[in-house]
Amino acid sequence: MQLILASASEGRKKLLSLLKIPFKIMPSSLDEEIITGKTPVETLNLRAKLKGEEVVKKIIQSANKQITQLVDIRPTTYYSHPLSYLIISADSEAILDGKLIGKPKSYQEAKEIFFLLSGKTHELATAIYIIRLLKQPKTRSDLVKRWWEGYDRSFVTFRKLSPEDINRYLSITDYKRYTGGYALFSAQDFISKIEGSLSNVIGLPLEKVIPILRKNRLL
Repeated sequence: MQLILASASEGRKKLLSLLKIPFKIMPSSLDEEIITGKTPVETLNLRAKLKGEEVVKKIIQSANKQITQLVDIRPTTYYSHPLSYLIISADSEAILDGKLIGKPKSYQEAKEIFFLLSGKTHELATAIYIIRLLKQPKTRSDLVKRWWEGYDRSFVTFRKLSPEDINRYLSITDYKRYTGGYALFSAQDFISKIEGSLSNVIGLPLEKVIPILRKNRLL
């Protein structure tokens, strides 16, 4: 079974690499900012789902097969086949006062985000959507589809930040790449406390992912 990471996130790439499992990166090209739900959690779940589904379409198209049917199978049923894939997609965001805080688009927006997070505890939430695709052994055209959904959250507390703290951090960090403008390891000086999964803060809650990898005999 081929493991696919449907993300260009360096954090997720590094986390999966720790497991010593071969995998390929096939990021989604969806504009996730236009995908919104009624609540922050619903938004994250929807983004993770749609990104994963888009990568599934890419895989099907690249295989150049006529797919006539998508059906569910029981999670306890497994097959070994060269056209088997496990696709992991995810979406992470910082949440404060019930509102999503995404990736800053400018230096000024990043400064405003850090002043907002300064001295407070915010939620870092990740939705995961994992899809398994495999060719049915008894047919030539049908592709079996099975998915798992999950959600994890951690709580990150920032110490009180000065303007000098923020300006220095932004001058040495590619803040536009990260939700909330920060990465866990580069912002250690800002963080006074973390409750919950560290891998979730980085972008992929391994506590949720590893059991699914084991079920699919990848670990």
